[in-house]
Amino acid sequence: MSKLVLSAMLAIAALGLARAAAENAAAQPERALFIFAYSPGPAWVEGKPMREQNLLPHGRYIRSLLDEGRIFAAGGYADADGGVALVWAQDRAEAERLLAADPAIVEGVFTAEIRAWAPRFVSGETLQPIIAPR
Repeated sequence: MSKLVLSAMLAIAALGLARAAAENAAAQPERALFIFAYSPGPAWVEGKPMREQNLLPHGRYIRSLLDEGRIFAAGGYADADGGVALVWAQDRAEAERLLAADPAIVEGVFTAEIRAWAPRFVSGETLQPIIAPR
């Protein structure tokens, strides 16, 4: 999973973190960026594709965080079950609270690892949503 998380981090960094950070910095107090790396949890139904898991409440929660300006980017892995969210928080304690409130974590559909992230290399390009092939 570490290689997968690292790949996701590098790809997202290459697609525009600097620009988004600059735009958000004026509107937000100082904060840090955290990676939520999701993987199937104990309530995951084996043999069912991710799109058929009980993830609608999780999607609504992530959308609410996006609407609050807390999400830089989020989405599922294109080649595996699970996904990554890049989340703005004041500190690790706040990041942990945000993750603990995620319905997919509460219900056990996902487990997740939190990592503080300090990007060093960014392209300045804007990140655009991508629809992954199934």
